[in-house]
Amino acid sequence: MALYTDLSPDELAAAVRPFGLPAPERVRPELKGAVNTNFHLWAGGQRFFLRISEGKTEGDVRFEAEVQRYLHEARFPVPRLHFAADGRPFVPVAGKQAMLFAYAPGEEISRQDAGPERCRRVGEQLGRLHDLAAGFTASRENPYGLARVEGWIAPLRQEAEADAALAAALPLLEDELARAAHLPGAPQGLVHGDLFADNVLWIGDRVSAILDWEMSCVAPFAYDLAVALNAWCYTDRYEPARAAALVQGYRAKRRVEPETVDALHAWASYAALRFTASRIHAFHLAEVGADRLARKDWTRYRDRLVALRELGERGFLALLGPA
Repeated sequence: MALYTDLSPDELAAAVRPFGLPAPERVRPELKGAVNTNFHLWAGGQRFFLRISEGKTEGDVRFEAEVQRYLHEARFPVPRLHFAADGRPFVPVAGKQAMLFAYAPGEEISRQDAGPERCRRVGEQLGRLHDLAAGFTASRENPYGLARVEGWIAPLRQEAEADAALAAALPLLEDELARAAHLPGAPQGLVHGDLFADNVLWIGDRVSAILDWEMSCVAPFAYDLAVALNAWCYTDRYEPARAAALVQGYRAKRRVEPETVDALHAWASYAALRFTASRIHAFHLAEVGADRLARKDWTRYRDRLVALRELGERGFLALLGPA
């Protein structure tokens, strides 16, 4: 992900020492994304993934650790989290929390290569996650809820004065923000919140690991399902075969409540707004240089929001296949 915190070899050695590891023999920064600073590192003959949490509280990190612990014990495909010698799921590094994960084998696939069968597999894992949520007792509100999205959009009117693309999109974003004040309620529990193609690893056609649980929280299942549908089932339009396969996979592992179905279009629209706004904030207006941040195109999620409005609730639900 983005390289916000640049650590020297001595600082990296100090970061992994509390986990019982020697100084790393090799380190490679991971520049994709925008939320944290991450490193692949090799130490003691093993490969690990070190995450420096950017802008997180200790409570945020402990919640994510509880998610990882619970799902790992349930044999859900998550990377194993290592605990420090004092029992904490992190160590302090540069005034932030560093978490150490076992290396998760597997390969990413691009969204373009995610056909219906892989979408079905993703739906199965999401359905299983939401089924497991019944036994998860920790709680955390969505850190990317309405107030945060509003905070991203509010300054854009000034930015739009010198940015034609932002100026053209701003009325749509502001209108959707107003609609989001009346999102429907629906059954809720533990959600991933960011089930994008680059957060899923594959061995062949099998999901080998689901990564990046820092956005996990307790929220409507409709939100999580909508995020996945937006991420996996849209190319230059929503693909009916992919959407139907993802929902069929989900239904194979968990019953979908009528309230969740009724809420899907509204939450898909909110998810499109949320990721449009976060990408504008994190990539389009970022002050981090291109050598330290892999940028993502915010207009791709604006296009999803436009498509959702054109489809309407009935058209969107028709994509998902029969109940």
